[in-house]
Amino acid sequence: MNKTNKIILFISIVVLCVLGVIFYNIYSRKNAPAPVIIDEYSVETEDSFSDGLKNPNSVSTYTLADDEIGITEKSIYLVDINNDKKMDRITKSFFDNANAHSYYEYKIELNKNGKYVDITPNNLRTVNGADCDLQQVKFVFKPTFKIILIHRDMGETWVDATMAKRRVYSLNNDKLTASADKDLRVVCDVKELFFIQ
Repeated sequence: MNKTNKIILFISIVVLCVLGVIFYNIYSRKNAPAPVIIDEYSVETEDSFSDGLKNPNSVSTYTLADDEIGITEKSIYLVDINNDKKMDRITKSFFDNANAHSYYEYKIELNKNGKYVDITPNNLRTVNGADCDLQQVKFVFKPTFKIILIHRDMGETWVDATMAKRRVYSLNNDKLTASADKDLRVVCDVKELFFIQ
């Protein structure tokens, strides 16, 4: 075999290997199992949890003294949640208690003739911990506005897994009404229950 034939053989083998890798990647993507959707409220597809609020219209930050606790950030989101062509307001406040149990609290207000009317359900906040979150909130804007709250009771310690429950708030006649709590499963961190599995 002369030198030219060896080069042609080598290039042919390399081209076949590259084509094999390309076809394998295409074929394996087409036949990859689709994610199983538990129900319409398992909504996360990203790598990390998000409360669904993006691009605030304004953000205010506050500095606390070393031994002080309180609000360190307030974000305001203007969005039409009841489809009346008026911008309603969602306020997200971060409460820093100088430990792993700082939390976010939310306020929902409808724009009624230029005045904001508070329709926030009781206890619309997170319950955060260093290892596990006991309560998280997710806002869904499409096809209709909903708030998903997943919560659980604390066990003997913060990290003892207990039964998590889901409550869904829907907007009906400009009021947020809650569904009955639905048992999900025993977990430590409720954030994992928002992800498509």
